[in-house]
Order: sequence, then structure tokens, then C-alpha cells
Amino acid sequence: MSRAEQAALVAYLNTFKLSRPVTAFKDLSDGKALMEVMASIDSTHFKNVSNRTPAPTASGSAENWVLRMNTLKRLYRLLLSFPLPPPHAANLSLSNLPEPPFPTIAKAPSTSEGLKGLAQICRICLAVGVWAPGNEQVIAKIQGLRESHMAELMKSIEEVMATLPQEEGADDEIYSPFGTSPIKQSTDFSCRPPPSGIRQERDKLLQDNDELRARCEKMLEQVEGLTSNLDEVKGERDDALEQLAAARADPSAQGTGLRTSQTAATAELDRLRTDLGKAEDSLAHTESALEKQTNLVSELTKTVEELKEQAAEAVKLRDQVDEYKHAAERLKKSENVIEKYKKKLEESAGLRKDLRNLEEENAQLVNTNASLEADLKKAGSSKGLVDSYKSQIGALEKKSTEQATQISELNHQLEVTRAELDDISREYERDQSQLEAQQERLKEIELGTPGLKRQGSRISVMGSKTTLDDELGVVDEDGDGKVDTKTELDSLRLKIRSLQRELADLRSGSGAGDTGKLATLETLLADANKSKDKYQSDYLQEHRSLLRLQATMERIRAGHGGDHSQTASALRERLNEVLEERDALLKEKEASEVAREVVDKELAIAKTDLGLVDKDQKAILTSLRETVKEDTVKLENEIGVLKEQVQALREKDHQHLEDIKRLLLEKVDLQSAGIENKERELEKEKEFGDLRASLASKGLPQEIQQQLLSLLSQNSDLSSQVKSLDDKLQKAKMFIKQQDKMFREDHANMESGNFAEASKSYQLQISTLKEDLLKARQNTAALENRYQLEQKLMLSAWHDLGQRTIRDHLNSAGLRRVQKPVASSWLGRQRRMQDEATFAR
Repeated sequence: MSRAEQAALVAYLNTFKLSRPVTAFKDLSDGKALMEVMASIDSTHFKNVSNRTPAPTASGSAENWVLRMNTLKRLYRLLLSFPLPPPHAANLSLSNLPEPPFPTIAKAPSTSEGLKGLAQICRICLAVGVWAPGNEQVIAKIQGLRESHMAELMKSIEEVMATLPQEEGADDEIYSPFGTSPIKQSTDFSCRPPPSGIRQERDKLLQDNDELRARCEKMLEQVEGLTSNLDEVKGERDDALEQLAAARADPSAQGTGLRTSQTAATAELDRLRTDLGKAEDSLAHTESALEKQTNLVSELTKTVEELKEQAAEAVKLRDQVDEYKHAAERLKKSENVIEKYKKKLEESAGLRKDLRNLEEENAQLVNTNASLEADLKKAGSSKGLVDSYKSQIGALEKKSTEQATQISELNHQLEVTRAELDDISREYERDQSQLEAQQERLKEIELGTPGLKRQGSRISVMGSKTTLDDELGVVDEDGDGKVDTKTELDSLRLKIRSLQRELADLRSGSGAGDTGKLATLETLLADANKSKDKYQSDYLQEHRSLLRLQATMERIRAGHGGDHSQTASALRERLNEVLEERDALLKEKEASEVAREVVDKELAIAKTDLGLVDKDQKAILTSLRETVKEDTVKLENEIGVLKEQVQALREKDHQHLEDIKRLLLEKVDLQSAGIENKERELEKEKEFGDLRASLASKGLPQEIQQQLLSLLSQNSDLSSQVKSLDDKLQKAKMFIKQQDKMFREDHANMESGNFAEASKSYQLQISTLKEDLLKARQNTAALENRYQLEQKLMLSAWHDLGQRTIRDHLNSAGLRRVQKPVASSWLGRQRRMQDEATFAR
């Protein structure tokens, strides 16, 4: 941070009514003055700040750095949360500023880090005051300061604004909030280093200068002390010499103590001479060091002044270059716009002719559209007959569809009755076979058959006390025998015996076998026993049921039990029921056959009727339908074509209206651009006049002024030439594109015979255009190089002028500088005389 900025901030803060005026920049480290200023700017947002500031204690707020740090933190939070107006960001919390070191500011505000943090807080306070709602008073106070202070304050506001996020489409110029000239953000930094680097170097050099001055002051104090000591020693030496001379003049008065005093005086004189030589040596060393330091200080001051002048001149030149660039860009745009409008005005005459032709075509098309609408109305009158014919055709189609559905239903019923008839015939045949079988059985029963031997008499005698072996024995005694069951039982018995034998062998092996194998065999034996029991139970049930059936058959055949007449009567009743069912089925069959014959007859009649119904009307309706369809198709096609023509004409009309509107708008823009160009020319003349006045005030000779003005005029002329060449280049590019487009269109449309000649001609045109394009590029490159060379020459001329002025100032300052002190001591005079003698030799 520079001292000028510190002074500007202190002056800005002292414009407010403070309880204690600020004398130095480091006095702001307690935060009281900043709090008072912000409370006076916006008392609602900063209302609690002034109330919560701690009261000064006995030790003072300067000693309690913790309270100062908390005060600064609270103030910084309120500054970040302060709402900004709409052109800027929402608040300062969106900026990329680093957090200031509050402990360093509170403890040691005079250090570089503390000064930097305190300067950041002061800049934020300044920006908030300028952007606050009631900023008119603040701006008036800033405008009441000196111009140098205003410039430093503007730089501070710029640094705060640079940390905020920029909105898209923002202008390149940032206007100052208190009515000064706009601050232009230059994009060309090739001419000089950034101003922040120069400022840092200047601050560093100023700090070094202060340190060197302090060291010089200390060395001057040392020299003064040494000179005072030397004067004392000289006085003592003079006294001693006087005493010695008095002693020599009056030898009788001294007596015997003369020798002793003489020896003491000589010893003291030698000591004083040695001290004097040492003092003179140290004085010479200090004088040489002082000369070096003074030379270094003078060089540093020279560099500081040179850098200041260079920075000021660089800023001015940068502003001028930016202004010239903006003016050149605007002139280029205006020239392009003027050329475009010239072309458009030339084309507007042709467009007017086309518009008149299109209006005539539009009138003709309107007439044709009206005639077509009349034809459509005529066609609409015949539409009623077509609708009546359509309704009759629909009614006939409905009747035919209903008759078709009835025929399909009757066919379905016929198929169903046929299927039922087949089922009834099958049932009839089956019932007839059953009836014959029952009649045969009935005959057998009536005739009677000899009784069968009861094989199961033993079972009936034994009753329920039977075992499996007994029943198996009875089966064995049976004359017929069941071979399958017997063989199955034999196999099961053999399997059981083999398993029992293996089990006995395994048990008799006295534990020699495997216990796991024994367990598996036991499980197998248990499963075999279960299956044996199951098979035995199933076999017994089947065998018992078989015996019961055989016994009942024997009873029926033998006629025992006295129920022969009952069974016969039951069979006769069943036979009668079956016969009745057969008769009913036969009757149903006959009725269904009769119904089928009737349905067949009706179907044949319906088919003949349908074939003969309204053959003439159908032919007429089909012919009418075809003619109506053809007419409607033709009319629809004509209507579609007419609609397309009407739509095309509407689009053309709309396009012409848009062209006319666009031309009018471009005319207005051209007029405004002409006015702006006049204003820019006036501003340019004013700037040239200001430049002449500034050069005259600096005391530059007329030749240099004329050279600078001629260079500026040449610069503007060259920029205009570059613009014109760019325009020509753009026109050449457009012409090449148009030729390429025409070449492609002709290539697509032309025949195969003329292709070679046309391609050659187009290639020649392309080659010539490429040569023109290369020449234009070379010319533009040469002009740009010349422009850069002239710009470098201008900068070098400005640099030389600045160097000359700086040298003149330094020479004038060197003449006024205090000359080197000449040594006035005896030893110094002797040494100087000896040096002069040696130099003379």
C-alpha cells in the first residue's frame, strides 16, 4: 500500500464528524473511527456497532489488542453482509478477497502485513459508503478532496470492484460512482507491466529509502559525537601545549618537577595523538560510508522519480491507446454499416419493383381465388343429391349386412342340429346294444343256471379269525388259482428269508463285521417288513372283495335267497325306461330333420331373393358413387393447389413487409450512426486540442510536438487504411463464396460436354481471387507491422523525453545538493597535501 493511498484514506475519513480526528493511518487499527463513519453512512445496518464498542478502560484500548481484534471482526462481518445496489453483486461476501489478518492488525498495525489488512478494511468501507443508498453526501465529500486523493480513492474502489464477479455482457468501461471520468479497463498490457507491480516496487523503494535515511541520521549523529570528541581532544592538546610552552619559558619556576611533568605531557601527547589518528580513521571510514549511502539514496530517488514518471506516462498512454482503439472500432463499424445501407438502398429500388409485380400477381390470384370459390359453391349445391344417394346406399348396405348375418346364424344353427342329431344316433345305438345285452341276461336269469362251487365257504365259516397263511392256503386250494399273486408272495417270502438269514449271520459274527453295514441292513429289513405288511393288507382287501363278488354271482345264478322276482322286475322297469327314452330320442330326431329341411328351403329362397333384389338400383348407385368420388378428388386437388398458391403469396407479402420494416430500421440506425460519428469527430478534435495544450504545458519543443501530432494522425490514417483493407478482404471472401456457390450450382445444372471448359474458367477465377486474397493479406500484414513499428517509435520517443526531463530534474537537484564536507583537522590537511603532491608527480 502506498503512502498516497494512506493519506487519501485518512483525508476521506477526516471529512466525517469524528470524536477524535485521525492523524496517522495506523490510528485506524482500533476500528473506532471506521465504526463511526459507517454508522453515519447507514445507521440501520450498523446500528449495534457503535453501541457495542467497549468503553476505554484504565489501561486504554491501545493495550487490549483482543478487544480491537473483535471490533474489527464484527465490523468486517457487517461490511460483507451489507446489501449492494442491483448493478453490482448481492453483497461483498461474493468477492474473492482474502480475510485480513485481524491479530496482526490489532497487535502491530505498523508492519507491512498489518498495513495491508487495515488498507483492505478501509477500501471495503470506502466502497460500501460509495455504493450505499444515500451516497450523495459521501460522493460530495470525496469530490471536495484534492485530485490526487480522488485518484487514489478511485484506484481503491477499482480494486474492490475487480474482486466482485463480473456479469455477462458487461461493458468494458467502469464508471466512477462520483461523477469523474470513466475508468477504462484496457486489454492491451504489452506496453508496460501491470500498475500493481509498479506500485509494489515503488512502495519497496520508499521503505528502503526510509531505512537508509534512518541509517544516515544515525551515522551523522555518530559523526557529530566523534567531531565533538575530537574538538575536546584538540582543546586538551592546545592546553597541554600552552602549559608546555609556559614551562619552557619559565624554567626556574618549575624547578625539579619539570622533567616529570614533561615526561607525563609527552606520554599524554602520544596517547592523544594515537586517539586522534584512530578518530580520524574512523571519521574517514564514516565519511566514505556516508558518501556511499548518499550516492545510493540519490540513485534510489532517481529511480523512484523515473518510475513515477514512467507509470504516469504509461497510464496516460494506455488511456490514449484505448481511446484510439475504441474510436477505430467505432469508425470501422460505422463504415461497414454505411456500406451495408448503401447496398440496401440500391437494392430497395429493385425490391420496390418486385413488390409492385407481386402486388399485381396477388390481385390476379385473388381474382382466381374468387372464381374458384364460386365454383366450389356451385359444387356445394350438388352435394345434397350426393348425400341422398349416399344415405340410400348406406340403407341398402345395412339390409344386405343384416341378411348376411341372418344366413350365418341359420347356418350355425343347422350345424348345431346336425351335431346333436349325430350324438342322438350314437346314444341310440349304444342304448340298443345295452338293451340287447340286458335282454340276454334276463333270458339267462329266467332260464336259470347250475350253482357254482363256493370256494370261499371256509372264509365264511372261519369268520373274522383268519390269518395271512390261512388265506394264502385257501388261495392255493382254489382250482383256478392266481398265478401272479402266488408268484409275488413266493418272491416276497424268499426275500424275507434271505434277509433274515443275512441278519443272523451278521449277528453271529460276534461284532467282527462293520457296525455301519449292520445298521444299513437293519434299516433295509425294517423297510422290507413295512412293504411286506402293506402288500399283505392290500392283498387281503382285494382278495376279500373278490370273494364277496363271487359269492353274490353264485347267489344270483343259483336263485337262492328268494330275491329272484325282485331283480327281474327291476330289470324289466329299467328296460321299459330305456325303451321310452329311445322312442323320445327318435321323435326328436325326426322333428330336427324336419326343421332342418325347412331351414334349408328358407335359405335357398333367401339366396335367390338376395340375388334378384334391386340389381338396377345397385348398378346406378355404384356408377353415381364412382363419379362423385372422381369429382370430389378433382375438387380437393384444385383446392389444395389454390391453398398452396395463396399461402405462398401470403408468405411473399409478409417477407416484403419485413424487408421494408428492416430497411426503415436500418435507415434510422444510419442516421443515428452519422450523428454519433460527428460527435466522435468533435471529441477527437477536443482530444487533439487537449493533447497540444498538455504538450505545450510540459515545455516540449515545437518540433517534438509536431512529430507527436503527425504520428497520431498517421496512426489514425493507418488504422482507417487497415479497416478499409479488412473490408476489402471481407468483400473478397464474400465474392469467393458467391463464386463458389455459383460454380456448384452451374456444375449441378450444366451438361457433361461443357463441364471441362466451365471448370477451367472457374479454376482461373479461383486462382485470380486467391492471388488477390494473398496480396490483400500481405498488404494488411505490412500495414500492421508498420503500425507496430510506429507505435514502438512513439513509445521510445516518449521514453526519451521522460529520461531527458528526469535527468534535468536530477541535475538541478544535484546542484542544490549539500557539498561534501572538507576535512579541517591537521592530519586531514597533511594527508590532502600529500595526495595533491603525489598527484602532481
